Amino acid sequence: MSQIENVKTDIAENEEKVKERYLDFYFSDFWRGFVKFWWIGVVAALLFGGAMFYRSYKSYVPQYTATATFTVHTQNAVLSGDAGLSAYSFYYDRGSASQLASVFPYVLKSEILQKQVCQELGVDSMPATVSVTCVDETNMITLTTTGRDPQLTYDTLICVTENYSKVSEYIVGQTKLVMISPAVVPTSPSNSFSWRGDTLKGALVGLLLGIAWIVLYGLLRRTIRTKDDIRRELNQKCIGVIPQVFFKRYRSKIDKRILITNPLIGNSFLESIRLLRDAVQNSLGAGDKAIMVTSTAPGEGKSVATLNLAAIFAKNETRVLVMDCDLRSSGVKKLVKPADIEEKHAEYDENGEIMYTINRVDGLNIDLLLFNTKEKSLSKIVRTSNLQNIIDSFYEKYDLIFIDTPPCGMISDAAIVAGAADAALYVIKQDTVMDSGIQQGLDTLSDTDIKLLGCILNGTIGGIGGYGSSYGYGYGYGGYKKYYRYGKYYGKYGYGRYGYGNSRKSEKEVQK
Repeated sequence: MSQIENVKTDIAENEEKVKERYLDFYFSDFWRGFVKFWWIGVVAALLFGGAMFYRSYKSYVPQYTATATFTVHTQNAVLSGDAGLSAYSFYYDRGSASQLASVFPYVLKSEILQKQVCQELGVDSMPATVSVTCVDETNMITLTTTGRDPQLTYDTLICVTENYSKVSEYIVGQTKLVMISPAVVPTSPSNSFSWRGDTLKGALVGLLLGIAWIVLYGLLRRTIRTKDDIRRELNQKCIGVIPQVFFKRYRSKIDKRILITNPLIGNSFLESIRLLRDAVQNSLGAGDKAIMVTSTAPGEGKSVATLNLAAIFAKNETRVLVMDCDLRSSGVKKLVKPADIEEKHAEYDENGEIMYTINRVDGLNIDLLLFNTKEKSLSKIVRTSNLQNIIDSFYEKYDLIFIDTPPCGMISDAAIVAGAADAALYVIKQDTVMDSGIQQGLDTLSDTDIKLLGCILNGTIGGIGGYGSSYGYGYGYGGYKKYYRYGKYYGKYGYGRYGYGNSRKSEKEVQK
């Protein structure tokens, strides 16, 4: 096989793998839709089933049926007496019975019979429907009346029996009807209230609508799943990929913090943090020290990315400070044990109260700035200019300053930090937030003119090499649920609005 054929084979195999991967994603979308919207199908089934039950109940009209069976005798048979009936007479009577049954609809529609029945019953119209059938191979006919009123239904049958022969005489000749099975007044409806079938049909329709909703959700759900999606859908550079981590189940409690110092973390996670460090280092410009890390929504792992990135830089004897500016729901505090924090310095405000503390984090070899306030809004703690002064005061002491920021897709705190930072990293959790919501978060960040280093695709299934790490852990973060809901942003956005030029600090140095 030639080299060109080998290349074509490899391309075809890669395309097949990509298709399989996207099929997995679509299956995941349908499963997400089922987990999220299964109740819609149940509610729709109950509503439609209940509606059909009510419809059946309201449209149900009880019908009563009266029945009588007669033998038909012709004039010859009547005159000769029943005892002397010949075979010919029997067959003739049987033919007359069949003829009576066939011409009955025409006889019934005649004004003579209808007027006679209505006159005797004292009504304006026929109170019951009448039908007649011929018993096969006999000279017997069965007369049946069906109506809403049981007494009128019975009276109609008797009245038709008494007047039927008079009207049909002109068609089949003189006949005599001899009742052999007398009619009785019906006591119970002949049609039962059949609600089960209609109710089940309505429930099935509601369930199908629920399934259709889930399928539509899966088909229209547009999230970021690969590095190519970041480039194609967001027009951004993917600066790093962090795999999802899974911890094996142990009987005893284990440390499930997603930190590079945790010995249970797999090698693929460690390698992804190293590659991310190299990419960030190569993207930083001269004078870029303050790097904010944000995301669109909570639960995307920005605090995990911030601490691990800071810790991996600190391994190279880099002086690193982490500022926890996510005051509403601090992810940093969830990852750092209080026993590992040692306070080094406290800064007081003009009222003599502690504004923030600088703490040493053992094991990570980094310093951590924690604001000490009861307020949970960054804008109520410091103005942008004051935050800039705080960051500037650490420029000589630290080589890098990482700022864990609230999600920029929900509140304005991220914009306050962006006004004081030099560069930004944007964390996107794989297959979580709608791409329209991510785009709006990037728009919010772009309005501050901050330098965007790139996006970090976090929580990927498959890891760097495509096979994932040996361990993993799904970490959550829900402090903002009352402020934000995934996929709340919709609409179309333009592309090409985010550059990678010099930071504002670099511009100040150029001006100088």
